[in-house]
Amino acid sequence: MSFASDIKNELIEKSELARAMGGMKECCIHAEMYGIFLFCRDFSSSNICIKTENMEVASLFASYASTITGRSYNLEQTSSGKYRVNIKKAEERKLILEHFGHTGQEVNRRMYRSNLEDECCLSALLRGAFLSCGTITDPEKDYHLEFVMSHKVLSNDLLKLITEIHLPSEDGSVDYARKEFDPKYILRRGVHVVYFKDSESIENILTFMGAPDAALEVMGTRMYKDMRNRVNRKMNFENANAGRAFNAAYRQIEAIRFIEEEKGLGFLPDDLRELATLRLENEDYTLSDLADNLKEPISKSGVNHRLKKILETAEGLGWKG
Repeated sequence: MSFASDIKNELIEKSELARAMGGMKECCIHAEMYGIFLFCRDFSSSNICIKTENMEVASLFASYASTITGRSYNLEQTSSGKYRVNIKKAEERKLILEHFGHTGQEVNRRMYRSNLEDECCLSALLRGAFLSCGTITDPEKDYHLEFVMSHKVLSNDLLKLITEIHLPSEDGSVDYARKEFDPKYILRRGVHVVYFKDSESIENILTFMGAPDAALEVMGTRMYKDMRNRVNRKMNFENANAGRAFNAAYRQIEAIRFIEEEKGLGFLPDDLRELATLRLENEDYTLSDLADNLKEPISKSGVNHRLKKILETAEGLGWKG
């Protein structure tokens, strides 16, 4: 089962539990129903139909249709494995459309705000819309949540609705001047897509729709990926430093061996000769190791200064390193 299906199942389970326990207001039930029908595949006098990969979503659609019309509806499975519920009778389609204030003859599919009695209904409608036309990518792969529609005007209505959402702060207050969400829009292969690409907005919109478990999973994945990226950056930095240290040590050893072959290490002053010998005998020593193992320990910068003098001496003798 996909991550998107898991989220839709969570939304349905929590919605059904809230209805069973009397925790969902009638206006919100109506708004959720409206979201499912308005954003489904077809919603007109000629056809009302949902087609989805999720059997639970198709079952909920059928259940809500039965609530309105008093008739029962069967789930059909297509050759591609998707589930479809089709309201075939014209009089039943008319009942559903009129239930939400639609005629089915509208030029454009629009969202009628009269179906949203209060701010609490925004969450329910958005949940219904996501069940019908939404999807989300597994956060292990990418952060992407989207609503896919066939109607441009409806996508504009959804964009406007989402930008009007205001989330309460920890103390319960609402800052109406703050913009909570910044959804994006794109026309992709003839369909209209309203989407989010940042993890924080996805976490918030999932929580707002009623899927807090999924939001926590996205948050946990984001935290893990952030930590993993920090560790990788640190390791890359350390590996790069180790590579530079190795190259520097190799160059120093080559210079010392050149001096030894050309003049002998006795050619060097005592302080440089001691360091050159220590470097030849301990190729893996860091600057700190070299500093600590001299007869009279000096600082790392002091060691580095002496090594530069050794390199300059080798170059003065004709070393091309």
